[in-house]
Amino acid sequence: MKQLIIFFATCSLTVSFGYSIKPIPQSTARNTSNQIDQYIAAYLQTQDLSANPLIDDATFVRRSYINISGRIPTADEALTFIEGANQDKRRSLVDSLVESDGFNSRMFNFWADLLRLKTSLDKHGVGWHIWIRDAVNKNMPYDDFVNTMLSSQGLATDNPAVGYYLRDRDMLLDNVSNTAQVFLGTQIGCAQCHDHPFDDWTQKQYYELAAFTGNTVYKSDTANHLLRNLVKYSLEKDGTLDQKSKKSGKKRFNQAKKEGKKYFKTYSYLFRDLRKVAISESPDQTLRLPKDYQYNDGEPGDILIPKTPFGESMPDNIPIEQRRQAFADWVTSEQNPLFTKVIVNRLWAEVFGRGIVDPLDDWSDTTRISHPELLDYLCTVMRALDYDTKQFMRILYHTRLFESKVSAEEAEMGGHYNFRGPTLRRMSAEEVYDSFLTLESGNRDNSKNEAFAYRWNSYVQSVDEFFSMSMPDLIQLSEETQSMKQISDSAKSEAAKLRTQARQAEAEGDTDRANNLTKQARQKMLASKKIQTKGKSSIVTNMMQKKTRT
Repeated sequence: MKQLIIFFATCSLTVSFGYSIKPIPQSTARNTSNQIDQYIAAYLQTQDLSANPLIDDATFVRRSYINISGRIPTADEALTFIEGANQDKRRSLVDSLVESDGFNSRMFNFWADLLRLKTSLDKHGVGWHIWIRDAVNKNMPYDDFVNTMLSSQGLATDNPAVGYYLRDRDMLLDNVSNTAQVFLGTQIGCAQCHDHPFDDWTQKQYYELAAFTGNTVYKSDTANHLLRNLVKYSLEKDGTLDQKSKKSGKKRFNQAKKEGKKYFKTYSYLFRDLRKVAISESPDQTLRLPKDYQYNDGEPGDILIPKTPFGESMPDNIPIEQRRQAFADWVTSEQNPLFTKVIVNRLWAEVFGRGIVDPLDDWSDTTRISHPELLDYLCTVMRALDYDTKQFMRILYHTRLFESKVSAEEAEMGGHYNFRGPTLRRMSAEEVYDSFLTLESGNRDNSKNEAFAYRWNSYVQSVDEFFSMSMPDLIQLSEETQSMKQISDSAKSEAAKLRTQARQAEAEGDTDRANNLTKQARQKMLASKKIQTKGKSSIVTNMMQKKTRT
């Protein structure tokens, strides 16, 4: 194990661009994969079993393209490989596929599924989509990838990684459960309502962990600051601000407060979308034990101090603005007993169809590990690679195990698997789709869909332009926005009336009229949404053009 660390330390792992890291030498990958095969062989010997025979070239080229690039090979790609005389052609194929755009696309799908990415979820869903894709393309180290998301805050246009939290907007406790399950392989959801019935997790421990992000508010400090300044500017303009002093008399003071609230309400609709796509910390937001808390280690409504349930302990006096970063650092620490093990096990399952620990996300003190020495070795490799998941998977693809025939027996759920060969798997939906595209159009790995990037860049530009507007222009924009809101609300009201009429028609048995009214209601609602989305952006654009002309 010590020799492995020294061996990796002598390899060139310097950053070439962004997070892209130069591939480790072929000899390093080969020696490491051979060591993995030796662990597998030693285990099989203890079970009086032998490894499955190697597959032929035709099977290998098909398996490699599907597993690494997410599609079948073209006819030319398959024939070129099969007819090639290079004795090292299998390793050369693996190396070329790992560095291909197809591999990046496949890994994006892996992370999108694991993180439950919803691109259609407001604007921030598109931004998070773009951020994840860029992280994969730049080969961002896994620990940095996770840490950046967990510590993220601010406006989505400035930091799209906040999409991780906005994905579960207003569901903080559920987000904590998902974080523990995805990155630490621990299912703690039960402890949200009561002490865990099978593990040592208590409900209070769950809330103490959630307290690291318990001050989260889904608002933009930048947008709120501009909104307050806009209200202040309006009060100054009409002379009301002079009355916002108790020295001016209670009546005039209350009148000024009332006028300020009126302005705030008028302008807040203009900022509504911006205040929804951000994460910030509020000292007034606290996480407390639930009102129905029944255990004797706390009282209902107690304010929680952030604490970790295992691994490194944290000081009790972490400032509010540093808690999210402290949480991210704890999750991604090399000393965290589960962080490295869980990702190593997930990637192993991606390559071979089955994790060393199964299920992948249900680790506990009673977890049975079929190959503990192998798991420890893989963790050492991952740390030595500085969490370069691309090079880690490249090593796994170089193993004899990857070249072996699949095992005929089906692995038992939660039981041990001998890894005489990979498991027999169905192709995923993405693999089937991309394979059909390959049959129809050939290799399309280099084709780029820029639609999401265009949408996101346009949105970011519109937000930047919005924040650069002058106070008078913002006031005018707000007036136009309010007019747009009235039109939108009117369309919604008409749609509600049409739905009521449709229900009455359906009750009377007039199906055709009911369907026609429902269709009209749907059209009204669609028109309302278009006014809210396209109308607002066009107003900003027109305002900026007017500003440029003057």
